Parts: sequence; C-alpha cells; structure tokens
Amino acid sequence: MSSPVPDNGDMWKLNLSLVVGLSLSVVVPSALAQVSAPQTVTGEYIVKFKQQSSVSSAGLSKMAGTFGASVSVKNVFAASRMMHLKVNSEVARDALYANPDVEFIEPNYILSVNPVDVSPLGSAPQASDSYGQSRANVQVRDSWNIQKPYDSGNKVVVAVIDTGLDRGHLLFKDSGSIWENEKEKNGLAGVDDDGNGYVDDINGWNYVGSTGNVHDDNNHGTHVAGIVLGVGQDVMAYPVRESKVKILPLKFLDSKGAGSTANAVSAIYYAVAQGAKVINNSWGGPSYSQSLHEAYAYAYNNGVVIVSAAGNSNTNNDSTPMYPANINSPNNISVASTTDSDYKSSFSNYGVGSVHVAAPGSSILSSVPGSGCFAPGCYQMMSGTSMAAPFVAGLAALILREAPQLSSYQVKSIIEGSLDRVSGLSTVVSTSGRVNAYKAIINAKANVETPPWSPAYAPDYKTSRSTASAMEALPGAGCGLVKALVDKGGTGGGSGAWTLVAILMLPFAVAVALRNRKEAQTPATANRRVHDRFSVAKKAVLKANDQLIDITTADMSVGGISFKSDAGLNKGQIIELQFSEKSDEKLEAEVVWCSTKQEYGLRFLNVSESIKFQIQSWTQGLVPT
Repeated sequence: MSSPVPDNGDMWKLNLSLVVGLSLSVVVPSALAQVSAPQTVTGEYIVKFKQQSSVSSAGLSKMAGTFGASVSVKNVFAASRMMHLKVNSEVARDALYANPDVEFIEPNYILSVNPVDVSPLGSAPQASDSYGQSRANVQVRDSWNIQKPYDSGNKVVVAVIDTGLDRGHLLFKDSGSIWENEKEKNGLAGVDDDGNGYVDDINGWNYVGSTGNVHDDNNHGTHVAGIVLGVGQDVMAYPVRESKVKILPLKFLDSKGAGSTANAVSAIYYAVAQGAKVINNSWGGPSYSQSLHEAYAYAYNNGVVIVSAAGNSNTNNDSTPMYPANINSPNNISVASTTDSDYKSSFSNYGVGSVHVAAPGSSILSSVPGSGCFAPGCYQMMSGTSMAAPFVAGLAALILREAPQLSSYQVKSIIEGSLDRVSGLSTVVSTSGRVNAYKAIINAKANVETPPWSPAYAPDYKTSRSTASAMEALPGAGCGLVKALVDKGGTGGGSGAWTLVAILMLPFAVAVALRNRKEAQTPATANRRVHDRFSVAKKAVLKANDQLIDITTADMSVGGISFKSDAGLNKGQIIELQFSEKSDEKLEAEVVWCSTKQEYGLRFLNVSESIKFQIQSWTQGLVPT
C-alpha cells in the first residue's frame, strides 16, 4: 500500500495489537494504541542450564534428552548454555520448570515490525543530487570531509537483523557493501564449508526459511540497511559510490514483519561470530526476555555495539518498557525519533531513564526492493524509530572506522557526548540531545590512541517466581516493613521490599497522609503490605559508616529492598545505598531485619522520581511475590 506519512499532532500511530513494531504503521486513534498480552510460539521455550563451565552443543543436547520424547531440541545457541526447545506436553514443561539444573526457562516470544511506505522515487537521481538523512542539522556531509578516505580493507561490519536485504539493489550490489563469507563463497554448494552449522551462508542467514537466501520480502530490512550506508555516503548518487561499511543481513522477520525471540538470539550470536562490530535492531515487543538479555551481554563481552529502536507507541519506556530497547547492557543504545525540526516525532517512545539519544526518523527516504525504477534502484519513505536507529548504527560504524580499537562502551560514550542539545528533548532522552555526525567523527579522531576499556558487566536479570510460589503469605508469615515498625519484639521483622503503586501519582501531601495513617495501624492490620513485592536481582553498594558492602537484591519495590548478607548491620541503622545502574544517585535507607527469612531489608528514606521510574521499569510485568 502507498500513503503519505505526515508528522504532526495528528500523526498516525503504530497499532500495538500484539507486539510493537518499530516503524510507523496502521492509522489508529492514539487512545486505541495499546499493548496487549505478548504473543508466543506455541510449545516453544528457551532454556538456560546451570553449569559452572561451558558445555558443548552435544552435551546440552544430551542433557535435554533426559527429559524424554516430549522435548526436542530445535537449536543450541553457540557460546552459551541456552537451548531452543519444542515441548509437546504440559508434564514435560512443568518438569523443565522444576528441574534444579535449569537456570531459567521462558516462552519463545514473537517480536515484530510493521512498516508503512510511500510511493517510490519518481525520477532518476543524478550524480549531483544531494542526500541527507534529514533536514535536521546532523552535519552528515560535513563529517564526510574529515573521515578517513575510502579503503576496501577498512570496512566495519554492521549486522542488520531484520527482514532481509535486496542484494540485487544497485546501492548494495555496486557499492561493495554486502558482507561475504569467503569460505562458503569459494566452497562447495550444499556443504557447510566453514563448519559453523550454516550451509551456504555466503551473505548471511535466513532464519525464517533456514537458508542462505536473505531476500527481503517486506521492504523494511533493505530500507534500514540503506540508512546505515547513508550516514557515510550519498546513497542516491549514480554511479554508486564505494561503501565505507559492510552490511551483514540476518533475516529473522517474515514477510509480515514478525519473528521469534529464539531466532533473534541466534542472529546475534551469528553476527558476533562473523565479526560484526555493530548490530542494528529495529524491532521489539513488550516482553522481557532473559535469553535476549544474555545475547546482548555476550555481544558486549565481545566488543559489539547494539543499537535498538525505542518504539513507536508514544509511550514512556521508563514506565512501559520496550524490549530489547530497555535492556540495560552498556553496549545498548536506545534511540528515539525526531523530526526535521528536532522535535520528538509524534509516534516516538521516550524515557529519560531508558532512552539514550534521538536521531532523525520522520519521513526518511531510503532503498527498498523493487523493479522498474531508475538506477540505482527503488527508494521509498518510511517513518519510525526503525529509521532513527540505523542512523546511529551507521554512525557507530564510522566511529570504529576511525578508531577501531575502541570498545562498544567507548563508542556509546562518544555518541552520547557528541550531540546537539535540544531543550525540547530534555524530557525525551537521557542525554537531552540529537546525534551529530560531525561532532562524533571529531571525537573519534581525538581517541585514535585511546586504549580500549569497558566496565565489568554481569546481567541483572528480571526474575519472577513461579505461579505456585507467588501466592500471598498467610497473615503473620510475611516480613512487611509496617510490622517491623509496630513490632516491639527484640528481633521483629521487616523486609523493605515493595513496589510502585498508584499512590505515587497522588499529590505528595496525600502520600504522606496515607503513610502516616499506615504507620499508626495496629499489629492486627499491619500484615497488609504497603506495596507489592517483586523478585528482582539488582546489584548495589551499601555504605555503612566507612564500610562498603556489595549486595544483590532479593526483592524490591519503590519503598525498599531485601537482601542477604553476612555484614553486621544493626536494625534502625541509617546507611547509604547506590544501585549499580544509577551510580550517580544515592539513597538514604533504614536497616530492618526479617527473622522469618533471615535477611536484611532497607526502607528508603528519600527516593527521587528517577529512581522511582527505574524501579518501576525493573518490575514492570513481573508477578508479585
């Protein structure tokens, strides 16, 4: 279908019927754009087994075989202890959940993107044509004047995990931008010449059809790839210019723009193994996935930048997370979309605690599959954070082209430090800025001799209890903070673990009044929790007097946390707390003790709005304990 893509107060929104695509789609009133229950592949699960050391693929398959004929292995993820399983009975599924060797098990969620396009370009582009990602002052052309000259041996590989690529489009065919697997290219047809488990993966892999044919039957992936190239060259020029980067197309989304988490995870591992230094993910959904988080962490540990589109529902990712954009790995750059005038695109998601930068994403002209168009090929306009993300991915690749030794963390830092600050974006992204290509290349050149460095990172997975163990404790059995406040016994309990509820939206005076009323309750009613608890593991540092104590939370809410520790803390002691992910903010907290669970609790005494939103994002979608 063909239709214009305006961007104003009545801007069309993506229909979030099941999952959230990241390029602009169906026309719906804004009040109707809602996220419903996540969609999954029936009977399929992603499982990670507990092991102290790496396990071979054969060993994992043998381990899965112990669960009987009802469990079959669809895939073993390389360099991890994760497997993609087909489970044909509820008994087998329950056995997996109960097995002590299983670290986690999750459904195979479906992810999606639903593009809308406009008519192809109607006239042949000329060599003198100018092309930019946007009329915003992103200084793309200025950056070309200071970049390293073309060098066929210095092309950073960017994996575009999407709907595929039109390899016949002259923009890619003639620019030398399509990644090639030399062993497969020069090997035997039908043979896995490089032994990586993929037969004839000459230009990438198609996870939908299990083939090396990465054809794009949706348009979205080819459009995204053209934006990646466009940050470094005039993609409208003909004859086609030599590219500065390589595109590794990995197709996991089908013709309708839908694909599974298992295939997305496989694509990330494949991209890392094939030497990609940047990965673009212009897709997503509302469901948190531990396996996808694990893949992001694996990419980080291998120095790979990942750029993720923030989403198109015009919602706050701090309170309504979008994944994988909200994955907190240090290599993940979450991108919002802006207009030519540097306003937030009306469809774009935002979040000062979870979305990092903005980039042009409204009415972006780029390549699409097609025939009958003047050389170099067919072009269309699309709008969405899907279009903003590859701009940043292309920029990340050009930074690495200038300073290839930099870590993914350093590349992200350069991008975040090379922005044009825009007052209207102060409530949109954490940096309050829109990317600037010229500034980024200048900063990359200033760091060509900077040694690589990355902070240590271990994923803090969002966890939740099983249904059987998630039931509310019987009266008197819990360790609520209110009970600790009224309990006069010597070792009375208090956990300090609650969650964000509607009271946070009330005026401060009302909140204080309710709190004071709660504290005045008798022991008979004190067992009722002030806030729901959620099982979330997050790293934090406590400062008690002059002692620093590293902890990992067991439960959490907006009111406090619980944790186990051998530290000798005193009930009622006031200490200082810093979450590892919010290291610039400190909290004062009061120590409480839960004798039933033999664990400490902290009652927060001063919680900023940003910490409240962060805790809400960590606990979004989890089952209360």
